[in-house]
Amino acid sequence: MSDKLQKYLAKGKEGRKDDTITIPVDGEEWSVRRLTTIEVRRSYELAYDDNGNPKESYNEIDVMIVKATEHEFDWNNAELLKAFKCISKFELPPRLFDNPADYSELSKAVNKFQETKDELLKQAKNLLSKTEKQAG
Repeated sequence: MSDKLQKYLAKGKEGRKDDTITIPVDGEEWSVRRLTTIEVRRSYELAYDDNGNPKESYNEIDVMIVKATEHEFDWNNAELLKAFKCISKFELPPRLFDNPADYSELSKAVNKFQETKDELLKQAKNLLSKTEKQAG
Protein backbone atom coordinates (compact mmCIF):
# COMPACT_ATOMS: atom_id res chain seq x y z
CA MET A 1 0.00 0.00 0.00
CA SER A 2 1.16 3.51 -0.73
CA ASP A 3 2.32 5.87 2.00
CA LYS A 4 -0.42 8.29 1.03
CA LEU A 5 -3.12 5.67 1.48
CA GLN A 6 -1.62 4.59 4.82
CA LYS A 7 -1.60 8.20 5.99
CA TYR A 8 -5.33 8.67 5.34
CA LEU A 9 -6.28 5.25 6.69
CA ALA A 10 -4.49 6.10 9.94
CA LYS A 11 -6.15 9.51 10.03
CA GLY A 12 -9.60 7.96 9.56
CA LYS A 13 -9.03 5.42 12.31
CA GLU A 14 -7.71 7.88 14.89
CA GLY A 15 -10.86 9.97 14.95
CA ARG A 16 -11.24 13.70 14.93
CA LYS A 17 -9.18 16.08 17.02
CA ASP A 18 -11.02 19.35 17.36
CA ASP A 19 -9.07 22.54 16.95
CA THR A 20 -10.70 25.33 18.97
CA ILE A 21 -10.13 28.97 19.80
CA THR A 22 -11.71 31.12 22.49
CA ILE A 23 -13.03 34.54 21.58
CA PRO A 24 -14.78 37.21 23.66
CA VAL A 25 -18.40 37.71 22.63
CA ASP A 26 -21.12 39.58 24.49
CA GLY A 27 -19.08 39.69 27.71
CA GLU A 28 -18.51 35.91 27.65
CA GLU A 29 -15.76 33.61 26.43
CA TRP A 30 -16.99 31.48 23.51
CA SER A 31 -15.13 28.39 22.35
CA VAL A 32 -15.27 28.10 18.57
CA ARG A 33 -14.36 24.83 16.87
CA ARG A 34 -12.81 24.68 13.41
CA LEU A 35 -15.40 23.28 11.04
CA THR A 36 -14.54 20.48 8.66
CA THR A 37 -15.12 20.75 4.94
CA ILE A 38 -18.13 18.43 5.27
CA GLU A 39 -19.62 20.62 8.03
CA VAL A 40 -19.20 23.76 5.92
CA ARG A 41 -20.84 22.01 2.97
CA ARG A 42 -23.66 20.80 5.23
CA SER A 43 -24.14 24.36 6.51
CA TYR A 44 -24.82 25.56 2.99
CA GLU A 45 -27.18 22.63 2.37
CA LEU A 46 -29.15 23.48 5.53
CA ALA A 47 -29.38 27.18 4.67
CA TYR A 48 -30.90 26.74 1.20
CA ASP A 49 -34.01 24.95 0.01
CA ASP A 50 -34.10 22.34 -2.77
CA ASN A 51 -34.37 25.07 -5.42
CA GLY A 52 -31.24 26.84 -4.17
CA ASN A 53 -33.16 29.70 -2.59
CA PRO A 54 -32.04 30.91 0.84
CA LYS A 55 -34.27 30.03 3.76
CA GLU A 56 -35.87 33.11 5.25
CA SER A 57 -35.23 32.49 8.94
CA TYR A 58 -31.46 31.79 8.89
CA ASN A 59 -28.41 31.68 6.64
CA GLU A 60 -25.27 29.54 6.28
CA ILE A 61 -23.31 31.69 8.77
CA ASP A 62 -25.97 31.07 11.43
CA VAL A 63 -25.65 27.32 10.79
CA MET A 64 -21.84 27.51 10.96
CA ILE A 65 -21.96 29.42 14.26
CA VAL A 66 -24.21 26.77 15.80
CA LYS A 67 -22.08 23.89 14.50
CA ALA A 68 -18.83 25.53 15.65
CA THR A 69 -20.06 26.24 19.19
CA GLU A 70 -22.49 23.41 19.98
CA HIS A 71 -19.75 21.44 21.77
CA GLU A 72 -20.25 23.79 24.74
CA PHE A 73 -23.56 25.57 24.21
CA ASP A 74 -26.98 23.88 24.13
CA TRP A 75 -28.57 25.45 21.06
CA ASN A 76 -31.34 22.80 21.24
CA ASN A 77 -32.56 23.93 24.66
CA ALA A 78 -36.38 24.02 24.42
CA GLU A 79 -36.68 27.00 26.81
CA LEU A 80 -34.14 28.97 24.80
CA LEU A 81 -35.94 28.26 21.52
CA LYS A 82 -39.27 29.22 23.10
CA ALA A 83 -37.88 32.40 24.71
CA PHE A 84 -36.62 33.66 21.34
CA LYS A 85 -39.65 32.32 19.43
CA CYS A 86 -37.54 30.05 17.21
CA ILE A 87 -38.47 26.80 15.54
CA SER A 88 -34.90 25.88 14.59
CA LYS A 89 -31.67 26.30 16.58
CA PHE A 90 -30.15 27.90 13.49
CA GLU A 91 -32.43 30.92 13.93
CA LEU A 92 -30.87 31.74 17.31
CA PRO A 93 -27.44 33.33 16.60
CA PRO A 94 -28.65 36.68 15.21
CA ARG A 95 -31.29 36.85 17.94
CA LEU A 96 -28.98 35.98 20.84
CA PHE A 97 -26.27 38.35 19.64
CA ASP A 98 -28.31 41.41 18.79
CA ASN A 99 -25.13 43.50 18.86
CA PRO A 100 -23.81 43.28 15.28
CA ALA A 101 -20.21 43.38 16.55
CA ASP A 102 -20.71 40.23 18.65
CA TYR A 103 -22.37 38.38 15.77
CA SER A 104 -19.59 39.60 13.49
CA GLU A 105 -16.87 38.24 15.79
CA LEU A 106 -18.44 34.77 15.77
CA SER A 107 -19.00 34.98 12.04
CA LYS A 108 -15.37 35.92 11.46
CA ALA A 109 -14.18 33.13 13.74
CA VAL A 110 -16.13 30.42 11.89
CA ASN A 111 -15.39 31.80 8.40
CA LYS A 112 -11.73 32.63 8.90
CA PHE A 113 -10.77 30.29 11.71
CA GLN A 114 -7.03 30.22 10.99
CA GLU A 115 -6.77 33.99 10.49
CA THR A 116 -8.67 34.58 13.74
CA LYS A 117 -6.48 32.07 15.57
CA ASP A 118 -3.30 33.71 14.21
CA GLU A 119 -4.59 37.17 15.21
CA LEU A 120 -5.36 35.97 18.76
CA LEU A 121 -1.85 34.49 19.06
CA LYS A 122 -0.33 37.71 17.76
CA GLN A 123 -2.32 39.75 20.30
CA ALA A 124 -1.26 37.41 23.11
CA LYS A 125 2.44 37.70 22.11
CA ASN A 126 2.19 41.50 21.95
CA LEU A 127 0.55 41.60 25.37
CA LEU A 128 3.21 39.28 26.82
CA SER A 129 6.00 41.39 25.32
CA LYS A 130 4.50 44.60 26.79
CA THR A 131 4.13 42.93 30.19
CA GLU A 132 7.75 41.74 30.09
CA LYS A 133 8.95 45.26 29.21
CA GLN A 134 6.96 46.76 32.07
CA ALA A 135 8.30 44.16 34.52
CA GLY A 136 11.90 44.42 33.33
